Amino acid sequence: MKNYRLHLIRHGRTNLDGKGLYLGCKTDPELSPEGIRELLRLREHFEYPPVEMVYASPMARCVQTAGVLYPGAGMTTVPQLREADFGEFEGKSIQELKDNPEYVSWLSNSLKNAPPGGENGEDFLLRVVEGFRFVLEDMMRCELYDAAIIAHGGVIMSLLAAIGLPRRQVYDWQMANGQGFTCFVNPQLWQRDQLIEVAGILPHGASSALKGLEQAVEQ
Repeated sequence: MKNYRLHLIRHGRTNLDGKGLYLGCKTDPELSPEGIRELLRLREHFEYPPVEMVYASPMARCVQTAGVLYPGAGMTTVPQLREADFGEFEGKSIQELKDNPEYVSWLSNSLKNAPPGGENGEDFLLRVVEGFRFVLEDMMRCELYDAAIIAHGGVIMSLLAAIGLPRRQVYDWQMANGQGFTCFVNPQLWQRDQLIEVAGILPHGASSALKGLEQAVEQ
């Protein structure tokens, strides 16, 4: 039985990245000019393996990243792969929220507690895994064996912590913008245990999924 290969890639940078704000599904910035240039430089220096289909979060930063990295591939948007819903905390910083009792309550148990008007961690994870199942079922139905998923850092980290091998914690799966992991899906392992195997980092040739672009290009 043939394995399926999936490349999980974090979207490129936007002008709002690095500002310490909660940016979820209610904020939809496009890639910044520098973010596009970074993706192009990564594509020039390293390898993003060819794919038959790109599955992307419907948010602009992911759709644009898919177009930059895989301009000739077909694309399907998957709503379940959108960023988390931070509700009333959207667009705000830790400094702004630190004295808010609802924020403190959320941080005390974000798996069970949700931001006002948002979703809790358990609902977020269930949604993300549902999105991954849709991708895999679509690949099987269409007989596609190589595909990419362009999504958000939190989406990919949560997904791999839940179903990835080797077993690791969420923050062990951190990645820089435009980078990520290649995974193999063995149909028997998936049907039995709902697990996938992480086989390497992306783009291929980079020494770490966490290195900054300048360091990565120097390798």
